[in-house]
Amino acid sequence: MKNNKNLLVLALLVVVGAGGFFWNKSRLIEKQTKGEATSVPTNSPTTQPTPNFPQTIGNFLVTDREVCQKDGKTIIYFFGSTSCPHCVWEKPIVEKVAKQFGDLVDFHENVDSQADSEIFNQYSDINPGYVPFLVLGCKYARVGAGENLGKDEEESKILEEQALTAIVCKLTDNKPSSVCASIKDKVAEIK
Repeated sequence: MKNNKNLLVLALLVVVGAGGFFWNKSRLIEKQTKGEATSVPTNSPTTQPTPNFPQTIGNFLVTDREVCQKDGKTIIYFFGSTSCPHCVWEKPIVEKVAKQFGDLVDFHENVDSQADSEIFNQYSDINPGYVPFLVLGCKYARVGAGENLGKDEEESKILEEQALTAIVCKLTDNKPSSVCASIKDKVAEIK
């Protein structure tokens, strides 16, 4: 009698689990057919494969997109969340780098914001919806923070700042020279 009761509970759990799986999958397919954003793991058979873009310094992907500017300024997008520890780590570094370039960049900070969601969605072939997400001049993009670039946190911060600065120098034609001259070797490494 006790074994039958355990089997009945197990069978009920299997039925409920399978029902939830298929219900969730049908909702996901419905959202995708309507063109709504979804958070699907990258190994899901319903997502498109990630393009094989080359990688450059700071683990940034070199996309096939054209370099974008607004009013002659290189655009930098930072997408993050205050509840994400990796975003909290990355944000001050990105802000510091953007500040160095002054009027040469147009910095868009999207922390807990949907302001630039159309840009975020344009990179769904690279990023299925994760933060932090950085887009530098529309040409360079990276999902995740640069926390693992060095042997420890301090070295990672230095290497991340150098990588971001070098990529932005490349995008601004090495301007301002007061920022870019000291990092010209890193700029030369960029694909």
